[in-house]
Amino acid sequence: MNHQAPGHEVDILHNRLPDRIRLRVPIIKHRSTIAELLKHTLLKDPDAPGIYHAEPNIVTGSLLIKYHPALQSEAQVVEIVRNTAARIAQGHIPLSAKHRNPRVGKMQPGAYFSRELLVSVAGNVIAGLVLAAFIAR
Repeated sequence: MNHQAPGHEVDILHNRLPDRIRLRVPIIKHRSTIAELLKHTLLKDPDAPGIYHAEPNIVTGSLLIKYHPALQSEAQVVEIVRNTAARIAQGHIPLSAKHRNPRVGKMQPGAYFSRELLVSVAGNVIAGLVLAAFIAR
């Protein structure tokens, strides 16, 4: 049985498609730095040669894993993700400079609405000022 601190559990959300599994990983929810660290650690782990794709979703706190079943079983994949997430949560896997400085140009999933709102409001303000200047002439 897996005895982890609350909030660090890893559970299966979906595993009906062969060679793919979606896991709930609470430590990555709304934490892009931790999500990227988990992804890169899993893909470079010598004990996980079967994992060839890891796609975190920070909005839902889930992680899609694609793996080669000839190299690892589903249970092994889940256990590897659990152990890696626990090691990250406990601080045993340090953040590199690459993980601390995400690309500036890459928009995060939650940022779309705030950016869209800002563009809309700014556009309306500018249009109002232009219209007021035009009417004042």
